[in-house]
Amino acid sequence: MNYEFLLAITTVLYLSQIALFLYGFRRIPQRGGSREQPPVSVIVAARNEEHSIGQCIASLQAQSYPSERYEIIVVDDSSEDGTRAICENLAAGDRRIRVIPSAPKASLRGKVNALATGIRESSGELLMITDADCIVPPTWIEATVRFYEPGMGIVGGISLQHATNAFTGMQSLDWAFLLGVAAAGVGLRNPLSTIGNNLSFRRAAYQQVGGYEGIPFSITEDYSLFQAIVRTGSWRYAYPADDSLLVISKPCRSWRELIRQKHRWGKGGLDMKFSGFLIMAIGFVQHLMILTGPMLYGAVSAALTGWLLKSVGDYAFLHTVLRRVRRLDHLRYFHAFQVYYLLYVLILPFLVFFGRKVIWKGREY
Repeated sequence: MNYEFLLAITTVLYLSQIALFLYGFRRIPQRGGSREQPPVSVIVAARNEEHSIGQCIASLQAQSYPSERYEIIVVDDSSEDGTRAICENLAAGDRRIRVIPSAPKASLRGKVNALATGIRESSGELLMITDADCIVPPTWIEATVRFYEPGMGIVGGISLQHATNAFTGMQSLDWAFLLGVAAAGVGLRNPLSTIGNNLSFRRAAYQQVGGYEGIPFSITEDYSLFQAIVRTGSWRYAYPADDSLLVISKPCRSWRELIRQKHRWGKGGLDMKFSGFLIMAIGFVQHLMILTGPMLYGAVSAALTGWLLKSVGDYAFLHTVLRRVRRLDHLRYFHAFQVYYLLYVLILPFLVFFGRKVIWKGREY
């Protein structure tokens, strides 16, 4: 088989996959129908976040959900800066906020231990998690709670990043693509993953799987918990995409930080189901064919055609995701994303399988 024929096959597979994602994404609901207002506990694990935690807490204080129906528990995960003091100052003027230290537990480490500590100290029927470097919309709790009709166990959500230039914009589009695929998987009844800065679940579902203590330790604790609850078969799950529950996170500040983030995500996803690996394999082969065409076969025109067709598919999917969350302005960074995406999909497997231990938030795993 010649190069052009193989490229044509991989391009058809890739675009067919995009079409499937579009179908799945369009099947997910935008808004829930519940009108109940159960008590909610928001858990924020914070480690050395003095430059971000104030904005995060302020966004949680400004929720449209009745103030007497939710609490905010900030878990100080052994911060070495002013994070704890900032949180305590804010808590002094708001009885909804509690600041507690992460309680050491032999079976848990790092952020997982901090989250487990916060959940043990919380009282809400519904548990919501976001990160200390995130800002949530005023409707975040209210819009999420509406999905908790009887039987709903866990609800994921879309998160983007604060984009101001090509470097931060390409990161935000990367998140839009990955989380759009995660949402599409739910629409196809094939739940793949989620992200822990926009995640909620019933306490009963969390307790059924034994909490974080009852599932194998993972540096991507959000993925592990999501899959554990889904695998019980006892609970429904949802992955809405709407600006009323869109979380905005701070992007990585440097290439080094970005590489470490991808390394951590890749290592944490090694136990992904077969369909997830198949999606990654199709993307890897497609990108490999595009990149090697000019270098090994001199097929510049064919490779560029393959890249153009792939880009059309990527743009169509991103446009669908970003239109749902009303962030179409992020598409101005699409060209930077395409170059970045082409390279990192090829590099990531080598980083995961041959890279050293994961370093995150000053800790080694």
